[in-house]
Amino acid sequence: MNRATIDRRTPRARRVLVRLLAAGGLAAVLLYTEGQWESRSGGRMLVADLLNRPELLLGGALAALIAAAWLGDLRSTVRKATRAVTVTAGVVFLLGVLAAHKVSAAETRSREDAPAGAERALVVVHRSYATGPTAGERWQVLLESGEGWAARRWSLADVGSGPGDARLVGASWTGRSQITVVTDSYRRVFNLDQDSGEPVEAR
Repeated sequence: MNRATIDRRTPRARRVLVRLLAAGGLAAVLLYTEGQWESRSGGRMLVADLLNRPELLLGGALAALIAAAWLGDLRSTVRKATRAVTVTAGVVFLLGVLAAHKVSAAETRSREDAPAGAERALVVVHRSYATGPTAGERWQVLLESGEGWAARRWSLADVGSGPGDARLVGASWTGRSQITVVTDSYRRVFNLDQDSGEPVEAR
């Protein structure tokens, strides 16, 4: 193989690599978007747990796009602008990750299966923030219903996170298909739909 053939193949291989990197970055963003969507109340639990990972997926997407920008065979002005934007985005993302770690919380979880023996569980997540703007305690009351890829997670209450906010007193099964959440400022009762498992607040 002569030198001319190698020189012709090198730009072609670089273009293929750039396209793969760009496609991989876009795929990572789309996967994270799906994870965010499924993290809503009633979303699919396993998909949310697997894909709602900004540090992994968005960090990977940025790394792929930065590499694509540096390898791209673009005009000089466009190349410089693209590199500047991607590097700036990478720095901003890194600063955001570091800030998130600074306000990390001590977390405990409790889980109580439904008395009816159905594939349902009441989960209470307690987080304690020692410093930062969210210093204080926060409780999330969740209902997990179903199993495998069909399992869904419902949000029943989000309590606390500030000095003047409500505090959770208790959350428990008060019937075969009923959950009661009590704070120091309100009491809410949820009845579960027998077919879908969706909690509906009693009025």
